Amino acid sequence: MDEKKNRPEEQPAGNREEGQTPQNMGAPEDLLAQVSAGPIAFSDDFVENILSDLEESASDFPELPVEPLSAAPNAGSAPAQVPPQEAEEETDAAPQEELPQDEEQPAAEEDVPDEEGQPEAAEEEELPETEGETAEEEHAEDLPPLDENLALVQNEPEQPDETEGMSFIERARYHARMRRREQTRLRRENARRGGAEPYQPMSMMDVRFTSVRLAVAVVFLLLGLLLQRTSDTVAFILYLIAYLITVLPIAANVARNFTHGKYFDEYLLILVSSFGAFLLGLHAEASVVLILHGVGKMISDLVLSSTHKSLSQQVDFIPERASVVNMQGEERQVTPAEVRVDDFVLVRTGERIPIDGIVLRGEGTVDDTVLTGDSEPVAVVKNAKVLAGSLYTGSLLLLRATAKFEDCAVSQIMRVQEEGAGRKASLEDSVMHGASRFIPVIVVLAILLSVIPPLFNSSTPMQNWVYRALTILVVCCPTALVISVPLSFMGGSGRLSQKGIHVKGSEAVEKMAELRMVVFDKTGTLTEGNLRVKEIHGTQDFNQESILALAAAAEQLSRHPVARAVVSAYQSAPQKISEFEEFPGRGVRARIGNRNLLVGNRRLMVSRGVKGVPDIRGTAVYVAYEGDYAGAIVLEDTVRPEAAEAVSGLKSQGVLRTVILTGDTELPTQQTADAVGIDTVHYGLLPEEKASKMEFLLRTIPTDGTAAYVGDGVNDIEELKLADVGVAMGVAGSQESADAANVLIMTNSLTRLSDAMRVCRRTHNIALQNMVLVLAIKVILVLLTILGVTSMWQAIAADVLLTILTVLNAARILGIK
Repeated sequence: MDEKKNRPEEQPAGNREEGQTPQNMGAPEDLLAQVSAGPIAFSDDFVENILSDLEESASDFPELPVEPLSAAPNAGSAPAQVPPQEAEEETDAAPQEELPQDEEQPAAEEDVPDEEGQPEAAEEEELPETEGETAEEEHAEDLPPLDENLALVQNEPEQPDETEGMSFIERARYHARMRRREQTRLRRENARRGGAEPYQPMSMMDVRFTSVRLAVAVVFLLLGLLLQRTSDTVAFILYLIAYLITVLPIAANVARNFTHGKYFDEYLLILVSSFGAFLLGLHAEASVVLILHGVGKMISDLVLSSTHKSLSQQVDFIPERASVVNMQGEERQVTPAEVRVDDFVLVRTGERIPIDGIVLRGEGTVDDTVLTGDSEPVAVVKNAKVLAGSLYTGSLLLLRATAKFEDCAVSQIMRVQEEGAGRKASLEDSVMHGASRFIPVIVVLAILLSVIPPLFNSSTPMQNWVYRALTILVVCCPTALVISVPLSFMGGSGRLSQKGIHVKGSEAVEKMAELRMVVFDKTGTLTEGNLRVKEIHGTQDFNQESILALAAAAEQLSRHPVARAVVSAYQSAPQKISEFEEFPGRGVRARIGNRNLLVGNRRLMVSRGVKGVPDIRGTAVYVAYEGDYAGAIVLEDTVRPEAAEAVSGLKSQGVLRTVILTGDTELPTQQTADAVGIDTVHYGLLPEEKASKMEFLLRTIPTDGTAAYVGDGVNDIEELKLADVGVAMGVAGSQESADAANVLIMTNSLTRLSDAMRVCRRTHNIALQNMVLVLAIKVILVLLTILGVTSMWQAIAADVLLTILTVLNAARILGIK
């Protein structure tokens, strides 16, 4: 066994019935079927009965949510832990474990055929049947009859609209109060995490109220301008009303921020500058500054709201309820987190699939765009695998859950998104922290500008320098900077999610944009991972059939890809073994009767003292029987057709070095590297050696970039953690792989890797563009203000225009192909 993965440690299989010698390998027990998680075979009549009962119940109670009885015992209890052997036996007995125990229904047992067509009523099957009966009694408590439930179910009354009967002003106040509560909650959560408060755009109600308020202020401002020549007092009153209408919300924001310890922000700058202008007698200009600021905020928030809305649709795809059904067709509603492995779940057309599972009955299509980014609907038939969160369309679908909700692909996505909330890119972090530290400095410089120059230049009045200082406060308002840069990274993450690529915050986007080295796992990443037997080398004492039978018997309890390929190649049921031991990265040892088997790579054979082992080129599985070499099986894999294009795309975007780390032998590794275009290969590595080699490679990468490790997330957790960017491909990973990886790609297509780097580089470039553009224009405006060229209303107009332009520039990331 020389392939790449670290094999999970397995407990010895225990004492089982002794097997045969190599000449009579055809024992009927299918031990592999007991340990694999493949689909359970049900008769069509049996499943048809379930579906017909459910359809009849659905016709009597259309669209009626079914809740479990509150008095049902153990309704919310967690499933009991089952030992591995018992769980395997219960998997085989799943069609029988929930059958009724009454003697009045003996025919129900006849609907479930024996899985391998073996004679029934065998005495050695009594233990699994007993366990199935026990499990059925436990499930019977958790699954109350459907009729009793329906008798108690009432249509839930619709929630009344809390704003019903309110006037426009009252509704605006209500929504503002709710928004303040939400902002307070987010502020407290971020304070606990130590992060900055995320910017929240206005709601549509806030936008309407702000537009009305600004329109009223404009009316009073225009009236003041018209009446200024006739009556200064009336004009002053109109200016004051216009100013108060626009300044009071700003002052309220400043006061609220002061109560939360935030003393310097854009609202303080606008408040001080406008108030100073009003005191200097520039009444109209003070109102114009506030009106333009409000218009800019409203327009930019409209763009932000549309962006937030498009991104929120990508995460709101988890159904709240799942329809779990038992063997009698009795249905109950539970949350996806309460669905257990091997539970039967019903999905109706138009619903989202609540759990990962295997289809037992039903035909249709699933749209998993929100998961994988593939826009084409996928047809589902019997034994097809479906993912939680996919939108189903078709006939009534019955599936068997194959994973707990926390181990589903959608849970991995949610976990990555939650962890990414606090991981900010260095560029974004520097902008946010720099802006908060920059504002106090600007206030001090403005004060100095208003005081010091008049002492040395008597020709310019002090009032003019104060006006210039106030204008500089407007110029240095950081609104455009603190909105556009985070929005750029948020848009990049959203665009990646649309392609089925999920990243842990803007930090992963920035590191992905700076990649200079990519390290690949081989099997399952650069290759299809579907190993098949190429040839079998026998000896004088063992022919090819015997070699394959011995290897399949020894490998049947292993989950390594090579072991799965060997077992799949053996068409019959593997013979039972009495002992089993696995050596990660090398092979297995098993015992049939009183005979020892050793199956693995050449390194294992040499370490165990097996004589006469040839050196076969390629992926070879050697077999030793009672310490003597018996033969070998040569396997081959297929390189992914898009691998060469993906590697070429990475190099065109700045990747300088590509590497393969694998436990495979030299010949297949070098062939894969030549076909794909990999620069360096490291082969024949044990799992712990791969981690050490990864550490070595990280010390040799160019100093101006980052390194990524790309694997399937099954047995390469350490490598994913070590890399600057850990990329887990496909949905075969686990909770640990989602925790270790920075980037989660839901498909096995390597083209998504080059797509991810292209989007990340474009996102980082747009964020840099926004930052440089804002800083450059503000520096120019500051110089013009000091020279007395720029007025206050011109400064605020430029800032508003700059904010809108940078927000629109960031929003175009969502259109990157």
